[in-house]
Amino acid sequence: GSTEAMRRVQEAISRVARTDASVAIHGESGTGKELVARAIHEISVRAAQPFIAVNCGAIPEQLLEAEFFGYRKGAFTGANEDREGFFQAANGGTLFLDEIGDLPLSMQSKLLRSIQERSVRPVGAVSEQAVNVRLLSATHKDLAAEVQAGRFRQDLFYRLNVIQIRVPPLRERLDDLPDITERVLERIASDAGVSPAPRLTREALQQLACYAFPGNVRELENLLHRAVALSGGETIAVADLGLPAAELGEAIVADNEVPDLRAIAFDEPPARFPPPVASLPAEEPLPSDLAAYLDDVERDILVRALERHRYNRTAAGASLGLSLRQMRYRMARLGVNVGSDGIGAERD
Repeated sequence: GSTEAMRRVQEAISRVARTDASVAIHGESGTGKELVARAIHEISVRAAQPFIAVNCGAIPEQLLEAEFFGYRKGAFTGANEDREGFFQAANGGTLFLDEIGDLPLSMQSKLLRSIQERSVRPVGAVSEQAVNVRLLSATHKDLAAEVQAGRFRQDLFYRLNVIQIRVPPLRERLDDLPDITERVLERIASDAGVSPAPRLTREALQQLACYAFPGNVRELENLLHRAVALSGGETIAVADLGLPAAELGEAIVADNEVPDLRAIAFDEPPARFPPPVASLPAEEPLPSDLAAYLDDVERDILVRALERHRYNRTAAGASLGLSLRQMRYRMARLGVNVGSDGIGAERD
């Protein structure tokens, strides 16, 4: 990324890679915390050794100890052979524990002991095995608050938080969108054997920049996968994005703000400031009912937007900077109905 926030992340990665200290990576879900952990590993002295990534929240509680530390044959029903755990698999390399905040307290104490002693005891074993791993962890939770609430051990918190890196959410680095979308689309096209890679239209990229991305980069990747499948061509338009417009409008456009409709009405780019209102020609009478006149203008714009987007209210609303809720409200107020035979507009 080229934003200041991501430059700080890149600088932090370069600095911490030179050490062997534990690193806690903080950020919302979908921000790419595992990519940061992998980048740290790949430029560290352990780069030639294994990188093992573990999602702590995806392992049933009763299996945690066996998965982390391994087990010996006969330790429990179904243990038909010796098996290594995550610590042994990462020996000499890096162990990345994602969603560490989801670990139960009982497992936190066992993890703390392994970190302190640099050894693990497989389930069913009588002796411990020495392990040499660099520990990286990540969470979307506020671990300090979890400590205060008694859900996370304070001593483990300090062991993990020797160095902290915060990965900013996508909404804080929207200037990176062109680069991110280009790389993601190239990867999607490569995986599908498609050449050249599809490109976003200027309008589609602008629409992405108006979305808050609660799911961050992961949501962007899923959205682009879907858009590539729907577009079926070399360009991806606004209608192909299928953005959740209910969140789009409300995240960016306040209820009392009026989006610039000139782009859809006159095929012009939105102006930063509205042009001065010119006097109407002398031969054109002023409207006797200004409210009704403006309703007619807005109704025509809504109809044109719906026709342009094949009567998809979500896409039409998004092109006008409206959420789906706002679009429905305006359609109902102005009597614009979408049926199987197209649009019906009721005029007073």
